[in-house]
Amino acid sequence: MFKDIDKTIELGNYQEAREKLSQLIIEEKDRLWYRYYSALIAEKEGDLSLAENAYREIIKDSIYPDPTLIKLIRDGIERIVKFYQSKKEEKKQEFRTIENSQDLAVLILEPVKPEDKKNLAPQLAKLMEIDNYTATLQIPTRSLRLYKTGSLGELKYYQFELSQGGIPCFCHPIKNINKMDVYQVKFIENDGNICDLTIENDLEEEKRYTLNWAKVKSKVQGLIPIFEMTTHLDARNKVQKKQSTLDYANFFDLHVVSDNLILRFSDHFYQFEAGLTIGENSKTTQEKWKKLVNYLQRKTSDINLLSNFNLFAEGVIHFPEMLKQITAHINLFRREESVWDEAFQLYSGLIFLQTLSQQEDDNI
Repeated sequence: MFKDIDKTIELGNYQEAREKLSQLIIEEKDRLWYRYYSALIAEKEGDLSLAENAYREIIKDSIYPDPTLIKLIRDGIERIVKFYQSKKEEKKQEFRTIENSQDLAVLILEPVKPEDKKNLAPQLAKLMEIDNYTATLQIPTRSLRLYKTGSLGELKYYQFELSQGGIPCFCHPIKNINKMDVYQVKFIENDGNICDLTIENDLEEEKRYTLNWAKVKSKVQGLIPIFEMTTHLDARNKVQKKQSTLDYANFFDLHVVSDNLILRFSDHFYQFEAGLTIGENSKTTQEKWKKLVNYLQRKTSDINLLSNFNLFAEGVIHFPEMLKQITAHINLFRREESVWDEAFQLYSGLIFLQTLSQQEDDNI
C-alpha cells in the first residue's frame, strides 16, 4: 500500500507524497504506518520538531509493536537527534571563538512569574537534557539563581539558547566583577540633592566623594552571616563542635554606574555619630541602621531595591572555588572562613553589570 509513497519520498517529491498519502483509504491495522509516513514527510521537509514528536507518539501508541516499523521510527529519531547535535556543536564552536572565551564566567537565571514556569520548563529541559520536573525546580521565581559556571564562550552559548527559548538569563565574566571600584561609606557629611561623603578603600585610605543622588542607577541590600565554631553536648554528653551564626552584618550598596563605583554602607562600618545626624535618639545600632536605610531609600525612591541576596547566596555558596576568584571588598572580623562576603559582592556586582548593560542598550 505504501510502496508508491516510499518511492515518491526517495525521489524527493514530498508534496506529491503527501497528496498520495491523503488519498489512501487506511484500515485500522495500517493506522500507525500512515502516521509514520506523515512524520517521515515532515522530517524530509525540515519540520524536525513535528516529526520527532510524531515519531515518539507512534512508539507510545504501539500496543503490539511491529518490529520493522519501530526500527524505522527509531532510525528517524536518531537522524533528528544527530542533526540537532551537529547544529548545537556548530553554534558552540561559534561562541568558542569570541573574545576572552576562556575566561571564568557565570550564567544567571532571572526570576519569572510562577505561572510561567510550566511553559518555560520544557525549553530548559530540552537544552540542558534534563527532565521537565527538574527543570521546573531550577527556574527561579523570587531571586537571581546561579545556574552554571564555566568558560565565557560556553556560557554565552547557553545564554543565547535559553534566551531563544524565552528563559530570561544573563552571563558575565568574573573578571568584570573585579573591575568596579568599591568604597565603604564612613559617613554622609551633609544633606541635599548633591552631598559629600567620606569614603574608604580596602587599604583604609580615606577620601571625599561628592554624590549626586540622581546618578544612582541601582541599589542592593543584603544580610551577611558571621560564623564561629561553638561547642555543644550531644545526647551522650559528648562535646561536639559545630558552626553557628554568631551575628549578622547589614549591607546596602548604591551603584553609581557612570563612575564605575559601588558605594557600600554597612552597620559594622558606618560612623553614625559623625557627619549628618541620621540615627538621632536611637539607642541601638539596629535602630540607627534602620533610619539610615530609610534615608537612603528616600533619596533613591525612584530606583528599585534588589534585596533577595540570601536566596541567591544559598545556591552560590556551593561554588567556593569560583567565589574565591572574587575580591569581596568586605573586611568583617571572622573567626571562621566564609564565602558569604564574596557571594554578596557577586550579587551586587552582577546587578551593577546588568544596570550598565541596560544603559548601553538604551543608548543604542
